[in-house]
Amino acid sequence: MFKKIIIIGAGIAGLTIGSFLKKRNFNNFRIYEKSEKKENVQSGIQVPPNASRILGFLEPRFFNNNNFIKQDYLKFFSQYSSGMYAKMKISDVVDDKTPYLTCYRNNLLQVFDQFLGANDIFYKKKVVQIKKDHSYSKVIFDDGSEDFADLVIFADGIFSQFKKENNLRYSGYVAFRGVIKNFFSENFDSFNSISLWSGKNKHLVSYYTNQDNDISFTGVTKDYENELLKDITINFSNKFSTEKFKTDFKGENKNLKEITDNVQAVLCWPIYYLKKNIFFEDNQIYIGDSSHGMVPFQAQGAAQAIEDAYILQDEIFKNVTTNLGVFFTKKRSDRVRNVILRSIMNLYVFHASFFVTKIIRNLLIKFLSVNFLLKKYYFNKLFNYNPRNTSYYF
Repeated sequence: MFKKIIIIGAGIAGLTIGSFLKKRNFNNFRIYEKSEKKENVQSGIQVPPNASRILGFLEPRFFNNNNFIKQDYLKFFSQYSSGMYAKMKISDVVDDKTPYLTCYRNNLLQVFDQFLGANDIFYKKKVVQIKKDHSYSKVIFDDGSEDFADLVIFADGIFSQFKKENNLRYSGYVAFRGVIKNFFSENFDSFNSISLWSGKNKHLVSYYTNQDNDISFTGVTKDYENELLKDITINFSNKFSTEKFKTDFKGENKNLKEITDNVQAVLCWPIYYLKKNIFFEDNQIYIGDSSHGMVPFQAQGAAQAIEDAYILQDEIFKNVTTNLGVFFTKKRSDRVRNVILRSIMNLYVFHASFFVTKIIRNLLIKFLSVNFLLKKYYFNKLFNYNPRNTSYYF
């Protein structure tokens, strides 16, 4: 068993593994985060069944409060036409009825608060160097302080600087997000539904985040003119022109128009991905986006981070030490690779630009939504993944 563990990054991946370590009475770990603790950040997040199932191992039925919305359906719309062309019932494809959740990101992070305290997480501690010292690693911070551990876990996001190989790539897409407070519409009956509007080289997803009718939206568009990146820095909080966003995403669908008409503020950022998945180097382990950053796909970036954290802590408590990175990679590489392939495929499907391909796409999605066996087959290994059941590794 490791004597001490250092976790770099206090995002979803770092907090998940820290919480599982604490729950299983391993207390000699520290989480270091370079930024200040952010309170009341208004951004929504989806928690698909493969993620909420694992969080249920941490805190059973954590979602039984008004901070989480249980989603019943995925609804599909076209940006350029009225009406819905497909509707899929989520419970049809989830074996154990684990819920598909949406919430504010902060409400998800609060799940970890009951496990982690001030002695576990240290904010405004930026790592500047890692030095190998025999079987230990020396972690050096920008304030000159140091710490030692025999295992260092990097959960510091897609822009992690400590891998030997820099394989960061720009995807050619830009993401937008925002929240509409107290959104209510007599025509928009989607409180327990995730809605997706597809358009030419763009798509937008919306869902409610709480019982106060706050609705979150996320849009992705192809950066075909490279204009959106001219003044953007990569900090995920760049303000974007509300009017330009409305022009780009409004379309002809009346429900989408109603959402875009109520938008008050929009943030944007360029979407990057990692060309190669790296799970470990020496005695350093990478989880979440630092290992396999991907383009957005049904919140699978966050879900894969949660899966990573659970699998890694499970290997740690099996007393895997010298070959931890190898065992961890074997458990995760195929699974992550398949999810990434799906994310790329979805991006092309929902951004179809030709008239014929859009018609074919809509028909296929409609057929998938009503055919129980087909949608069960398509979504089975994604949503029904259970790390406590080895038959779900793929």
